[in-house]
Amino acid sequence: MNRFWTADFHLGHYNKNGGIIAYCNRPFRNLAHMNAALIKEANMRVKPEDTGIHVGDFCVRSSNEKFAAWREQLHGKWVFTRGNHDKNNGVRTACTSMFVRMAHFQVFVSHIPFFYEDFFPVELREYVVKYCDFALCGHVHEKWADRVEGIPVLNVGVDVRKYRPISDDELCVEYLKIKREGNHGKHQTPRRDMHPPHIL
Repeated sequence: MNRFWTADFHLGHYNKNGGIIAYCNRPFRNLAHMNAALIKEANMRVKPEDTGIHVGDFCVRSSNEKFAAWREQLHGKWVFTRGNHDKNNGVRTACTSMFVRMAHFQVFVSHIPFFYEDFFPVELREYVVKYCDFALCGHVHEKWADRVEGIPVLNVGVDVRKYRPISDDELCVEYLKIKREGNHGKHQTPRRDMHPPHIL
């Protein structure tokens, strides 16, 4: 059983300007092609016994029925965290952010990168930098795959992940590569006895 991460499907996202396909220069003919392709790519990696975590913005301007229909097509057990487009669109989100263990690493997960000051209180941002090894996010689409803001932040969004989910093992390898190359900033070893602040 494996765990996979992804974000920013933006299923159903279309407007007169072309929607997400135009905004992010996605290589799909039309919306139906994109919706089907993203689900197919996810199912090529996530098997029925696996867990998938979608880190925000699963679909846009949708309905309970559309969300249920798309979710039904996905293999595996899925958890949805809330993105900025996941309001009144039928997505059943479990949380806005979470702390998880990945191998022996402590990881903070949120759709919007944790270092965005307008979205997260200073106490949480300081806690994440001090006690987490790295963080996961979505939201930024094709802008960057990873960057360091006190700790490495890895974007799991489809626009930088070949439109498919990425596994725990692959994320750990990417984190260790960043750390090995010396791009991880000042970061102390996490104290495993600490508990996150109750401000999520």
